Amino acid sequence: MRSPVKSRPSFLVTILGCGTSVGTPMIGMQHLPQYREEKNWRMRASVLLEPFGRGGPAVVIDTSPDFRMQVLKYFPENPRLDAILLTHTHADHLHGLDDIRPFNFRQRFAMPLYSDPEALAEVRVKFSYIFHAVQEGGGLPKLNLLPVKDEPFRLADCHDPLLHDLEITPLPVDHGKMLCLGFRVGSFAYITDCSYIPERTIEKMKGLEVLVLDCLRPQPHTTHLHVEQALEYARRIGAKKTVFTHMAHELAYEEFRQSLPEGMEPAFDGMQIELPPL
Repeated sequence: MRSPVKSRPSFLVTILGCGTSVGTPMIGMQHLPQYREEKNWRMRASVLLEPFGRGGPAVVIDTSPDFRMQVLKYFPENPRLDAILLTHTHADHLHGLDDIRPFNFRQRFAMPLYSDPEALAEVRVKFSYIFHAVQEGGGLPKLNLLPVKDEPFRLADCHDPLLHDLEITPLPVDHGKMLCLGFRVGSFAYITDCSYIPERTIEKMKGLEVLVLDCLRPQPHTTHLHVEQALEYARRIGAKKTVFTHMAHELAYEEFRQSLPEGMEPAFDGMQIELPPL
């Protein structure tokens, strides 16, 4: 009698935060009626990727200032982290980096962090104490900074061999005058903090199941997509589902959700998205 074939686990994506750089609500605005709705409370933008199902190897895109609380709220009960993909070095995407220390303590390896060379150079400046330690005692994050080019790469430096063949495609976009990286993993792509998506990047996103895309507010902005732009890019890219992130207070969850066409929706903190197995 044949043994039953085990089905491969789904690729699981968890939205850790979908707010703007100051969070939502911004300090001083928490009394507004819209914040009686839990889905309008948004931590800074970040996402957890579990390519082989819940509790398996885990990759996070960005370490926001809310990273510690995001781990406590939305990671599995026995959390693990195997790699970081960094989109860019603005504070709302990077400044929770020190909070990887508990993972270093538990897992006993230096955390691989992948980004473009300029971003990694800036990490060395912003977190110089990690790389030029002057203190005695206390714990320092242990990082392995790994530069990526504008071409697909694999997580060959990760501790868990399950990740070694996982292909990541960088998705360069303009964030005002700054380079920001999105990332594609299988049929999933994540693009935050962008004002313009080059045609060559759009070409890299054909055939997506799910796209998570920047959408700051209804009004135009110099460094982020506003609603009309985000909808147009979503149509051009053509993912089966588009989820909007990095939203300011002007985009109340339920009102925005009802205004969107079929196949598009706003994110909320803790939202989970299942994708076909890799």
